[in-house]
Amino acid sequence: MTASTSTPYDILGAKQTDNDYQLRVAYYARIHEYKKDRLQNPSTRKYTPEKFRLVCRAYETLSDHDKRRKYDQNGEWINNISLDKYTLQQLAAEPELASELKTRLQNATLRDINAQDPQTGHTALYCAARACN
Repeated sequence: MTASTSTPYDILGAKQTDNDYQLRVAYYARIHEYKKDRLQNPSTRKYTPEKFRLVCRAYETLSDHDKRRKYDQNGEWINNISLDKYTLQQLAAEPELASELKTRLQNATLRDINAQDPQTGHTALYCAARACN
């Protein structure tokens, strides 16, 4: 699965007609697949951290109504974010980035840690708990 040929819908295993609930179910299914896959031998894993990042970016695009509308109209979406641009919430949602999250939290203020994501309203701690980090 490469970013250049896959759509956010393909990555999540969703349809363009899916509602918010169906998208969330598809996203959670990918999360569960990834977590099961992490228990496998690294040489036989199906999901790479990069592939899971695409899953996260796809869900970020499709779960936000404005980003989804823009994608549906223009086919544009942000599928690659440099690590230094990640929010605490994005770091917390990806288990492979736990060490980067710890580093950022050591240098963060309480305001940064308790800040809510503008789109989801989730804090970094909430995201980390959901991702079992």
